[in-house]
Parts: sequence; C-alpha cells; structure tokens
Amino acid sequence: MSEDVLMHISSSNSNPSDPSLPSKLAKLEARMAGKGSSSSSSMPPAPAPPVTVAQQPSPWSAVTPAKFRVAEEEVLGPSTSSDSDDDSGVEFLIQHNTQKRQRTSEDEKALLLLQQSEESLDEELKIAEFTDVKSASDDCNKKKQGRGRGRSMTGRGRGSKTTDQVRSSIIPPTNSLSNGHLENSLHKEIRNHEQFGNEERATLQEVTLLREKVASLEEDLHKTRQEASEHQKMYHQLEKELKDYKELEQQMKPKRLKILSDLLISVSVAERQEARLKIRQESLRLGNVGVIRAGTIISETWEDGQVFKDINAHLRHLLETREAIERHRKLLKKRQSDKGEASDSDGGIPEEDNFLQDEICKSRLASIKREEETALRERDRYELEKGRLIREMKRIRDEDGSRFNNFQILNHRYALLNLLGKGGFSEVYKAYDLVENRYVACKLHGLNAQWSEEKKQSYTRHAIREYNIHKTLVHQNIVRLWDIFEIDHNTFCTVLEYCSGKDLDAVLKATPVLPEKEARIIIVQIFQGLLYLNRRQQKIIHYDLKPGNVLFDEIGVAKVTDFGLSKIVEDNVGSQGMELTSQGAGTYWYLPPECFELSKTPLISSKVDVWSAGVLFYQMLYGRRPFGHDQTQERILREDTIINARRVEFPSRPAVSNEAKDLIRRCLTYNQVERPDVLALAQDPYLTYTKK
Repeated sequence: MSEDVLMHISSSNSNPSDPSLPSKLAKLEARMAGKGSSSSSSMPPAPAPPVTVAQQPSPWSAVTPAKFRVAEEEVLGPSTSSDSDDDSGVEFLIQHNTQKRQRTSEDEKALLLLQQSEESLDEELKIAEFTDVKSASDDCNKKKQGRGRGRSMTGRGRGSKTTDQVRSSIIPPTNSLSNGHLENSLHKEIRNHEQFGNEERATLQEVTLLREKVASLEEDLHKTRQEASEHQKMYHQLEKELKDYKELEQQMKPKRLKILSDLLISVSVAERQEARLKIRQESLRLGNVGVIRAGTIISETWEDGQVFKDINAHLRHLLETREAIERHRKLLKKRQSDKGEASDSDGGIPEEDNFLQDEICKSRLASIKREEETALRERDRYELEKGRLIREMKRIRDEDGSRFNNFQILNHRYALLNLLGKGGFSEVYKAYDLVENRYVACKLHGLNAQWSEEKKQSYTRHAIREYNIHKTLVHQNIVRLWDIFEIDHNTFCTVLEYCSGKDLDAVLKATPVLPEKEARIIIVQIFQGLLYLNRRQQKIIHYDLKPGNVLFDEIGVAKVTDFGLSKIVEDNVGSQGMELTSQGAGTYWYLPPECFELSKTPLISSKVDVWSAGVLFYQMLYGRRPFGHDQTQERILREDTIINARRVEFPSRPAVSNEAKDLIRRCLTYNQVERPDVLALAQDPYLTYTKK
C-alpha cells in the first residue's frame, strides 16, 4: 500500500522545474521505510525503486486520481518553492510539522493492521487450498498456478491479488478518511475476516468429518468385500460338499432302501409266523375247518375245538342233572299223594322230610340254571373268538394264495408287507412308503383275465372315477387317498391312508351292543365326514355307508372310506336329487326304500346317506339291524323287505335315551321328501357337543 501511495505522490508532485524534488522523494521514502520497519518487524521494507527526472513525465499529473492527490497533500503538505528547499536535505527532514507526523503514525498503524489482516487471510487461503487438493477441478489447478506466478512476480504470499482486490473494494483510501473512520472500517474488516475464517474452519471440520466417514466407509467396504469373498469361498465349498453329499446319497440310497426293506420284511415275516402259530393254538382250542367229501362234492365244515367240547359236555351234564332232579321232585310229589294210603307201620317218609327234599331240589335247580347261564355266556364269548379266528384263517389263506405275498416293492417306493383283507376284486395290503417314511394301505385292483376288454375298461374307468373323487377329499373323518399307479395290464394300485385300528364291522362282531355314549361319538364323527362331503362345491353322495367302510385309527378316530359307489351331485340337479344309474348296487340292509324302486329310475340325494347312518346307529345301540337282520340280500330283494319298512321298532332292552330314538326316527323316515338331508340333520342337538 505504501509503495502505491509513494508512486502516486511522486507522479502527482513531479515538477520538472524543481531539481530538488527527486532528492526529497528519496528522503521521504527512506523515512517511510525506516518507520515501517520499526513498527512491523514481520514486514521487511520494500526496496525503493530508483527515481530520476527522466522517469517523471508531466502528463501523469493530469490523470492522477483525486484521492491520490489528497493523500499527497496530507503527506507532503503544501508545496514549497525551490528557494525554501535547497539541496541540503537536513532542512527538509527536521522541519517542525507535528500534524504531519501524527498523520504519518496513524497511517503506519493502519498499514500494520492491513498487513496483519493480509497475513491471516493468506493463512486461511492456504488452509482452504490444502483441504481442497483432492476435490479441486482443472480450473482450480489453473488458479493455483496463477497464484504461483503472481507470487513470483509481486513477491507476496498466496492470495495477495485477492487480498488487494478485497482491500481496494472495501477499504477506502487511508489518507482520505479521518482517524476514527479508518479504525472503524479496519475493525469491521477484521470482524468480517474473522467471521469468514470461522466459516472456513466450520467447513473444514465438516469436510474432515466427511473424509473420516468416507475413510470409515471405505474400510467397511473393504471388510465387506473380504467377508463376501470368504462367504463366496464358503458357498463354493458348501456347494461342493452338497454335491458330494447328493452323490453319496445317490450311492447310499439303494443300500439304505435295501436295509430298510429287509428290516420291514423281517418284521413282517415274524408277524406272519406269530399269526400262524396263534392260529394253530387257537384252532386246537376253538376249532378248525374240516373238509367233507360227498361223492364228487367237497364242502367245508367247522369242527369245534376243546373249549367248545368242554362247554358242551358241561351243559349236557347240567342238563342231565336237572332232569334227574326233576324226576326226583316228581317222585316226591307222588309220595306225598300216596301218603294217605300208607300207615305208620309201613315206615313211610314223614311229611317234613318231603318238604325238605323238595326245597333242596328247588335250590339245586336254581344253581344249575345259574351255571347254565354262565356256560352260555362263556360259549357266546368263545363264539366271538371263533368268528375272529375264522376271519384270520381266511385272511391267512388269502395271503398264502396271493401273488403279492413275496414282499414286493411297487412303483419303487411301496414295500408290501402283510395282507389286511380281500374283497371281490381287490386285495388290501399293509405297506410302507419308502419315500415319505410312513405306513400306507395299498389296494390292489385285479381284473379278471376272463373278462372282456370292454368290461376291463369299464372297471378301470370306474376305479379312475373313484380316485378322482377321493383324491380331493381332505378331512379328519375321511380316509386320505395318496396315490394311484398301474402295476401291469390287468392290475393297478391305489394308495390309501393306513388306519391301524379295526373297522366298525369287526368292533360290532366283537361287541354287538355298544354303550350309547360310545355309539354317539361314532355317529357324530360319521356325520362330520358326511357334512364335509355336502359342503363342497361339488357335493358327494357316499351311497355305500356300512360298518365295513368305517375305519378307526390308533387313537380311535372314525374315518369313512371306500368311495367306489359314490356319486357326484351336479350343479343342475333339482331338489329331488339325481338319477340312480347303478341300481342294484350297494349293501341292501343299509339302503333306503327309494333305491329299490323298479317302476321308474329313482332320484337320490344325500338322504341316502342319512338313512344308512340311521341304520348304523340303530345297529350299534341294539346289536341288530332294524330291517332284514336275519335275511340275506337275495331274500331282502325278493321279499321287498326294505320297501315295506315303513316304521322302525325299538326293543325294550337295552335302555336308550329318547333323543337317540328321535334321531333314529328322523334318519329312518320312510318318505324321502319328509326325510331330512345331511345339512339339515347335522343341526340336531344330539349330534353336537357343547360344554355344559
């Protein structure tokens, strides 16, 4: 700043007519340089450029700005003539001018403050340039190069050009202002610079934090990439291990299945041996089947075992004893009638003895009657065991004659074990699913080789239709159908849910009369299954509900099975029901009267299953069927037994609740129109359990 002022002063006061002016200017510059060095040691004095008379053209005074002329007058004062200022510079330096010196000291203070502000601004610009090194663009790089060139030319620090511009635009000329205004402006400039520095420092801190965050994120990214690389390696390793495991599993699968099937076969073989041993023991005790040949006719007959022989012998003995006692009583009565003719001398038996003998006979007869009742009950129990023995013997005989009794594995997953039962055209085997690891029931449908192709196709279509109906049924009281596949040209298999308990037919043969509490829970479960069939979008009529088609699992849950005769109710069927196309099929004891209509095609609905359920409930409570109990199916059809079954009769024993009787009456309503369907009957309070 001082250099510029001196240059302008020299230019404005240059007078070619005053020869002493150059020496005066040199002395003034020397004095200014000395004072500036003493007041500010941090600013080295700038060397004064040599000034000569030839370097001071007169036209500069015409273009010198007014502010510089004012500054010149304040510094140099009024110009003196050449007479008062001679070549001796002492007179000029020591002249007494207090006001000039005060102004000069104030100017020096202002210059010192300006220099300090320039230094602080230079430092802040240095810091800003240091923090923006990485993010600066090409333009910023060019600016830095410009700053470098400016510094080399002017000898100032970085940012000096910017500082000069700020100073020239904000700070007014020092000599043109009063001392107070100069200090205020300088203080404002310092505060502005301090505020600018604070903002720069806040920005610097924010940038530093951002850089630390970026560094942290880069470190996290590096760690994540390392972890991803490790996970990728682990994934490839696990993938390879999984592949090896699958290959090993494929290699071990045949061995595992072989071991499992061998274990199942060994268990089944042991069960078969145990069953046959038990049959032999029971045959000795209960009896066996014998063969009778009459000419060319061979028939089978039952030969009672030892227990029946013993019971029959005991009953014959009791009968003989009772007959002997009866004869003795008759003899006593005869003696009493003849006592009047006999005299005391004849030695007749006294009358008291006759009465005593008669009472003894009565007591003995009562005892014999109790023994007979006990023997008869015991014989009935043996008869039930005999029935189970006959069924087991038939099962074993069918198993021995089956072509699937050699523990085959069907469809590469179902290991056949032991025969459960045999029907007209099918065999049911207990099997094990080697894939799902569960027991199943395989129903093997065999086509008669003597049948025509048309009949075979009809039977196959019928079985496929049953499968299509049954496979969609999922309910706890409906036996599940898992699979169907072909074995050969004349045989196919359906895979069903395995129920380890007995069926209702076997239960009723073992215990003909069930307590009402047990019978009720069974009929409620049956109606739950029927209700599910009638709430579907396509309603289903079972049409063959009977004791043999109600199975029990290991905990006693009743499940309806065998949908071979079931009917799908179409959407366009009226309220009366659909036409019965398979008339004559089914089990006649459990079919309603409308199924025996011969004059026209019957119309059936779910009311058929309601009638069948009523017959089942009656049989469980009373131990017999309500209609045609002792008749064969041929006789029922011939004598129109069901067509004439207009009213149901209830025996006096056992005692049954009125609610149960009312339910049976509703189920066995003769008129089809008046009989409720499954949905209506399911609302009966007797078929619902509520907490009391």
